[in-house]
Amino acid sequence: MGVRSRVWLLVCLIAVMLLTSGCWSRKELNSLSIAQGIGIDLEDNQYVLTVQIVNPGSFVKQQESMNTSIVVYSAKGATLNEAVRRLSASVARKIFFAHIRIVVFSERVAKQGIAKPLDFLMRDNEIRSDFNVVIARDSTAKEVLSVLTPLEKIPSNYLFNALEVANKEWSHVVSVKMDEVANNILGEGMDPVLSGVRILGDKTKGKETANLQLSAPSVKFEHAGIGVLKKDKLVGWLDENESRGYSLLTDRVQRTALHIPCPSGGKLGIDISHVHTQMRSKVTNNNPEIWVDSSVKGNISSVECQIDLSDLATIEKINEQVSAAEKSLMELSIQKAISLGTDIFGFGIAVHRADPKFWKKNKSNWDERFEQMPIHIEVVTSMSNTGTIGKSPVTEKEE
Repeated sequence: MGVRSRVWLLVCLIAVMLLTSGCWSRKELNSLSIAQGIGIDLEDNQYVLTVQIVNPGSFVKQQESMNTSIVVYSAKGATLNEAVRRLSASVARKIFFAHIRIVVFSERVAKQGIAKPLDFLMRDNEIRSDFNVVIARDSTAKEVLSVLTPLEKIPSNYLFNALEVANKEWSHVVSVKMDEVANNILGEGMDPVLSGVRILGDKTKGKETANLQLSAPSVKFEHAGIGVLKKDKLVGWLDENESRGYSLLTDRVQRTALHIPCPSGGKLGIDISHVHTQMRSKVTNNNPEIWVDSSVKGNISSVECQIDLSDLATIEKINEQVSAAEKSLMELSIQKAISLGTDIFGFGIAVHRADPKFWKKNKSNWDERFEQMPIHIEVVTSMSNTGTIGKSPVTEKEE
């Protein structure tokens, strides 16, 4: 065998060795505790880290009725890293954070600032950034992660999926991932928001499997508004109408519903099927202005009054009413943000894009400039469908 042949043989052997070394960093499932949710509270000036861990025994049919699907562990630490290490000693397995679905901050942590906890979550290369971040209202993060939920065996999956569905179908709810929060804190021109979660019912009973055996669970979750942050600190909450205005302004609305009054009394139900909002800015004589243009498409979903939907003038009137209602919600949300002194809509980003030099000079006092800035809103609505029937049974009955 020649020298050249030997060299090629050596190269091939090395290549084979490299290709067959893929299991060097494997992790056996029976040596891991898979975490699905993280809760962060404050107690005695220390972090209380709560981890919701999957209980594999609950997925064995013979044991399904005896075990809960999750186990919740907590530990204190001056830092979150210290709390994780202390927690590992009681769990007896390495905690695996790669499958986190939800991170819950208590209101106390959110008011003090979430930058430090976020730093820990972002710095760990095992933790991905595709999970939802929420704030627990009127309870601790540990209490939220301890509630057993119907439909989903893993409560963290339930919370994640509930937020994702509500974000698509109901404009009062937002689904916010960790990387979005971090980008808004680190960036300029837009402050972050987080969804709030509240426990309905007796919190202690939510930990019991009996809660899952009722057709109407006595303990459940509800959406509790949108938390407004100034940089990394919670400064207030948007109610349902203000939350909807926020979603409209930030182009988050996918589907939602509203109702408007009929001229003769009663209500008209509207299903909003599409919303697209654009924002632009212009700086004239050192004074910034914002223009918001929103197009709304919808369908008439219910008629509870006497109205002639075959008349084009009637449809045009409905379009005007919907536009006015949506514009009012946007203005309501802007006023709330101004009162809290925080730009959660990205107006600063629009101004920066329009005039970088102006932004550089004024970004340090943007909250004051934002309060006095003219904001022009235009909403154009078009009803594309009135349903599968013409005359309403309500009209027929009243006639």
